[in-house]
Amino acid sequence: MLAVIKTGGKQYAVKAGQILKVEKLDGKKGDSISFGNVLAVTDSSNHTIGNPLIKGASVEAKILDQIRDKKIIVFKKRRRKNSKSTQGHRQYLTVLQIESIMSGGKKSIALKKEIKVKKVDTKSKTLEKEESKKIEKKIEKKATPKKKVAKKTTTKKIIKKKSKRKK
Repeated sequence: MLAVIKTGGKQYAVKAGQILKVEKLDGKKGDSISFGNVLAVTDSSNHTIGNPLIKGASVEAKILDQIRDKKIIVFKKRRRKNSKSTQGHRQYLTVLQIESIMSGGKKSIALKKEIKVKKVDTKSKTLEKEESKKIEKKIEKKATPKKKVAKKTTTKKIIKKKSKRKK
C-alpha cells in the first residue's frame, strides 16, 4: 500500500516500513506520530484520491532520530564595492519510520525486522584470512618484475646554415 502525505509544506509518497527525513517535528526519539493529512492512497487494485484530503485515512510513524542536515552556503553578491554576504544554514530534520497506513478499514503494517549489530573481533579467523589474502596479493604484485620500456634513440641532424656575405 502506498500513501501520499503532507508534512512540513512538502508531499511524500510513503510505504509501510520506509525510512524518511522530514522537516522537524515535535517529539523525542521513540515517540509515535500520526499523520492525518493523507492526500492519496493506492493499493494493488484500487486508488483513492482525496478532495483535498481522504477522510478517515491516517499514517502512523515512529521517530527514529532528530538530526541536522548537511550545511548549505547562502552567498549574496550585488554589483557594488564590498557588497556581498555569506551565510551558512543547517536544517533541523526528523528521521521517521512509517509503521502503518490505514484507509477505509484497511491497514497496511510494516514487517518488523530486527537489526542486530555484530561486533567483530580483530582476532577473528575471517578477518585474519582476509588480511592474509590481501598481503599475499601485495607480495605477488611486488614479486612480478616490471616491464622495461625501451627508450627510443633519436638522431639529431645538424643543419649548417650558409651565410651569404656581400663583397
